Amino acid sequence: MKNFDSQMIRILFMAISAILIATPARAQNSLSERFEFKPGAEGAYEPREFSFDLAGFYATRNKGGQPEDAGGLAGGVNYFFLRNWGVGVDTYADAFEAPYLLNASGIFRYPVPGTGLGPYGFAGFGRQWEHAAQWQGHLGAGLEYRLNPYTGVFVDGRRVFPDRTRDFAVWRFGLRFCF
Repeated sequence: MKNFDSQMIRILFMAISAILIATPARAQNSLSERFEFKPGAEGAYEPREFSFDLAGFYATRNKGGQPEDAGGLAGGVNYFFLRNWGVGVDTYADAFEAPYLLNASGIFRYPVPGTGLGPYGFAGFGRQWEHAAQWQGHLGAGLEYRLNPYTGVFVDGRRVFPDRTRDFAVWRFGLRFCF
């Protein structure tokens, strides 16, 4: 079973890499344009938007489900097929090893016109393969602030409902790069 799980993870990461390579950028922009401050600029929060999250996280339980706080790195990809509705896949890890956790979410966002703010809510499920192998559901909310149409900062929190260990909370904070 362990080989099947690691093979699934490899396939998923290959698929994400293929999407990143095949997805054309919404606009050809230089690195300096990506970080130029233009809040509320036209083109932020568009339909058919693909984004990549690079973040840190804080959790109220560790990877084994023990009541110890944990922190580490997080990453994710999102695709908004409509301006307000999208899907996302994310992972977070408190150790430098192959991701042992993968979540999928449905996302609803409501960008506030002219402000650069985009509050959002999400719900979904996930699977943890290592340490405390179990299925998980989650429900959360967050806030993104777009510096310009291509780059944002975000913070979100979720309540996680695992099937074998006690419930816990996870907070993510980081950068969102849109394409």
